[in-house]
Amino acid sequence: MEISIDKLRTTAYALLSHLEQSGITSVTISENYSWDVLADQRYDRYDEPREHTIGQLSDDLQELERMIDGHRPMVRYGLVWLAAILRRIGEVANR
Repeated sequence: MEISIDKLRTTAYALLSHLEQSGITSVTISENYSWDVLADQRYDRYDEPREHTIGQLSDDLQELERMIDGHRPMVRYGLVWLAAILRRIGEVANR
């Protein structure tokens, strides 16, 4: 499967615009920690994950903010941090 970055950008913009048009301009996330399966196990559907880690959404957001304000260089791993936050926003906004 190949995914166009331009299509992802367009989709993300459309979904965030949809939230705003629905009257949602911010989302309160009361949870901070979440379980995460290690990347090399996450996509192996034949073996049940044996290990997991704990992620912290506030750390993810802080690292994203540091990249945006120039206090740390942009890193591709920032997409992982953003994904964790977007996942929770989608879950909370869907309630």
